[in-house]
Amino acid sequence: MPRTTTAPPETLERLERALVSLLAWLNDRETLGDLAQRSGHDLAPASWSLLEYLDARGSMRVSDIAACHGVHTSSITPRLQRLEQAGLIQRSTDPADARVSIIAIAPAGVGALQSIHAARQEALAAALTGCASGELDRAAEILSGLAEGLRLR
Repeated sequence: MPRTTTAPPETLERLERALVSLLAWLNDRETLGDLAQRSGHDLAPASWSLLEYLDARGSMRVSDIAACHGVHTSSITPRLQRLEQAGLIQRSTDPADARVSIIAIAPAGVGALQSIHAARQEALAAALTGCASGELDRAAEILSGLAEGLRLR
């Protein structure tokens, strides 16, 4: 049976503010640009987000990608074309309807994501200098549990 924790309001406030700060850093255009350059793949933040999305969810129709990002297909098409030209995604036709394009992340796109993840991990390692390994393991465990708990809601 899962444990339930009733945290004091001030602890929840500190946690919420820390998470907002971390998310702001992860989504900051300047930070993303710096990480992208260090990774050797100078892509726009929205392109990284699109690659992450395809990597996590698998092949998708262009219309589904646009809908998930809350935009019209005409808005997402130029970005997909740039990613395709860079070899980071692959386009195929839907066997059920040849008019429909299916987009998948290409091996080079997976490699680009691995590079950006490595650059992020380097930045995190630098920021966490002096933290004990056991503390970091516990923090990763707690954050993973938090992410899972929020995803289930």
